[in-house]
Amino acid sequence: MVDPIKLVEKAKQANLKDPWARRETWRMHPSFSKMSQLKGMFPGFGIASGLFAVYLVYDHFTGTKAQH
Repeated sequence: MVDPIKLVEKAKQANLKDPWARRETWRMHPSFSKMSQLKGMFPGFGIASGLFAVYLVYDHFTGTKAQH
């Protein structure tokens, strides 16, 4: 998790004179990178896909065939 106090201290250490530049330093944190956002986009997709595959295999071998 991002600690805003550390980010403020880091901005002060960088000696940023522009107050807007100091406020924008949080955007440079690694947790806000593109790859980090893509990883967290579908948090349960892998587990759900695996369980769905198990269900399909189970249904294929134990399911009853409908007679039309």
